[in-house]
Amino acid sequence: NLMIIEYLDPVSPNTDKKLYVPAVGALKDKRIGFLTNGWDSYNAMGARIEAVFREEHGIRELKRYAIPTSCAPPEGLLDQVVAECDAAIVGMAN
Repeated sequence: NLMIIEYLDPVSPNTDKKLYVPAVGALKDKRIGFLTNGWDSYNAMGARIEAVFREEHGIRELKRYAIPTSCAPPEGLLDQVVAECDAAIVGMAN
């Protein structure tokens, strides 16, 4: 039996070096998305981030979104985050 191993390359296929993502700017009254894979350490970090963002930067809301731990987010989730938030924090706490 022949086993096939598939490697996934996380590098963006975008070869245009002019890719520009504008800065979020001031956070006051912004809605921030927090995409979490459910790890306790990352959720604890999110609680701290929310406290600092509320107290020191006046965010309107920190919306939490659950993402799977080992695969792509569900279809449409990233579009939902874009529609509902001004910026998002995405990370892994493995």
